[in-house]
Amino acid sequence: MFSAVFSFRGRLNRLQYFLGSWGLGTVTLVLAVIALASVGSRYGGATPDRAALLTLGVVALLVLIVALPLYLWISVSLQARRFRDIGWEPVFVIPAWMVFDVLDHLAVMGAPQIAVAGRLSGSWLGLLVNLALGLCLLFWPGKKAFDVAGVFDDVPSPAQPAPAGPAAPAVARAQPLAAPAGFGRRGLRVR
Repeated sequence: MFSAVFSFRGRLNRLQYFLGSWGLGTVTLVLAVIALASVGSRYGGATPDRAALLTLGVVALLVLIVALPLYLWISVSLQARRFRDIGWEPVFVIPAWMVFDVLDHLAVMGAPQIAVAGRLSGSWLGLLVNLALGLCLLFWPGKKAFDVAGVFDDVPSPAQPAPAGPAAPAVARAQPLAAPAGFGRRGLRVR
């Protein structure tokens, strides 16, 4: 069960990605409301005293140490599996996206006039790139078939049959059998 949330392996279709992202956002929102309500109900005075600020600091520290890394791990896990379903390599796309965001924020810090609505959150270009990638994750159709030749270089693609005659290798290449719809390598059987 935990591998469905924390694993970077496999693929997610559009609906699974949407529901996973929606669920992660809902859980995050509920936990944030509970944390703020517990601090607010305990120390709801007009002027916060020292104990209220200390409690708020402890809650913020717990969020930074526990909740934020957990949220980021699950979020990147969902994105990696969705990028893989689209056909993009998440090992390259996600770090490039992160580097672009960092460079965008640094550019806004250096030139605040390019920021969106005067805030230091990012530029218009960064907003458009993040919007485009988010829409791709939600709406780009996934690949229909599992491409054996893309994963195993020694197996010829069905579109490109193995060479025959003098150019053929001395040992015949293994051909995949028709396997029941499977998941990853378990769905493939090679003679």
